Amino acid sequence: MDLAVRTELWTVEDAARELHPKMTVAQVRALITLADIPSIGNRPPGPYGGRPAKVYDGEQLRKAHAVIARLLIAQAGL
Repeated sequence: MDLAVRTELWTVEDAARELHPKMTVAQVRALITLADIPSIGNRPPGPYGGRPAKVYDGEQLRKAHAVIARLLIAQAGL
């Protein structure tokens, strides 16, 4: 049985929509920069064209988000 690893591809906008607690697009971009998460490709442009959006490993984004969320919650004293 082949148990190939499935990578969930997220754009910055996807991450801003899916992560909880919520982050803005600017915050997700900062998280990607701080955690040094590389893009793993580009999403093809939609039917109206445009520049292809970079995509990132969703699991890496979730892990980085979990670390930063704990730090922010601790700093806020919640």
